[in-house]
Amino acid sequence: MRTSRITLLLYAAIWVSCSADVPRHEEFVVGMSRTDITAQFGEPDRTHNLTKSDDSIWGPIEGFWPKVPMGATVALWAFQSTMTMKSPERSFEQPGQTELYFVNDSDTVDGIGFHIDGAVYEGS
Repeated sequence: MRTSRITLLLYAAIWVSCSADVPRHEEFVVGMSRTDITAQFGEPDRTHNLTKSDDSIWGPIEGFWPKVPMGATVALWAFQSTMTMKSPERSFEQPGQTELYFVNDSDTVDGIGFHIDGAVYEGS
């Protein structure tokens, strides 16, 4: 019995320490500089550049895309993160990726999106 309690405590400690390494989506803020972001969160897990040549796009950037001028370039930085999801019955942490959008070589974040792990965006 004592061994199972110790094992349970060890698993809980590992879970807490692992989740502490992943930033919360809410910690990223529009207006943050690239320097502040890398100092606080490290290098992005993934980067990608998009050039707006069409009004259609799929993914977390959908809500921000209408604000991007036609022909503009968006640098996308993605970080593993978690977001608090709430419903009337409960709240829980949802793992995913926070995307930061920099328009036309901006040094500061112009927009933010969140992608739930396992979500699939499809075109019609």
